[in-house]
Amino acid sequence: MRRLLLASCIALLPGLALAQSAASTQPPSPPSGDFGPGPDMMGPPGMMDGKWHHGFGPEDVLVKFYAANTTHDGHLTLAQAKAAGLMPVVDHFSDIDVKKRGYVTFYDIEAWHLDDIAKHLEQRADELRAQD
Repeated sequence: MRRLLLASCIALLPGLALAQSAASTQPPSPPSGDFGPGPDMMGPPGMMDGKWHHGFGPEDVLVKFYAANTTHDGHLTLAQAKAAGLMPVVDHFSDIDVKKRGYVTFYDIEAWHLDDIAKHLEQRADELRAQD
């Protein structure tokens, strides 16, 4: 019985080593080239090259959100957003805080941002349909 257990463990070792080395490799880099929108397919106003207006990208907002959340409860107040310089959140706080709780979460900010993009894309779609 011990020999069978030892033999099966030895048989698994190369597979475990292969799985570990495969997991530690870096993912392939994205292909090079410009895959952004063309001149007639500009993104929504306030969004340029994946950045929100005021130059923040989604990762920047996440980092700034957690830095500004001084209470570390996941709730960002208007005062905290102002102190951190999160101007997109400050400028649209009442739109983001749809439940009127006096604070927003990172998910509230992302949901508002996606809704804003969708609104602008719908407007652009309507403009394109009108050209037809």
